[in-house]
Amino acid sequence: EIFMAEKKKTMNVLWPAITDQASAIEASKAGFWAAVVVATVTAIFATVALVTQKEIASITAWAYVDAALFSIIAWRIRRYSRFFAVAGALLFICEKIMLAQTEGARGLPLAVIILLMFISGARGVFGYHRYSKNEQPAESV
Repeated sequence: EIFMAEKKKTMNVLWPAITDQASAIEASKAGFWAAVVVATVTAIFATVALVTQKEIASITAWAYVDAALFSIIAWRIRRYSRFFAVAGALLFICEKIMLAQTEGARGLPLAVIILLMFISGARGVFGYHRYSKNEQPAESV
């Protein structure tokens, strides 16, 4: 019973129910954190590649550009940008496809989890805008 509750809680993190603006805001945080993780890990690998003068998992010092892009994506997801929420997921997918050509399926389970976080973030951002239109401002007296 505890295992099922824990499993349901994990699934809610990867695919949360979006029923109002508050739940949309919470869901959007998954996309923000996915972009932060990708930017941070990419920057770390790029730094190691730069210091050692060796490619690490097909990552070179040029990956700083990628880390900067994902940093901007994280910032814009935090500001509920629909464009950047979708762009983050698409950029991540494109990069994983290109990486799979040289590295194979290594790291696939983690990539799927991060992709689900990006998708949940995009769902949250779109939900945020949908529910913000539905909420009526209080009338001032």
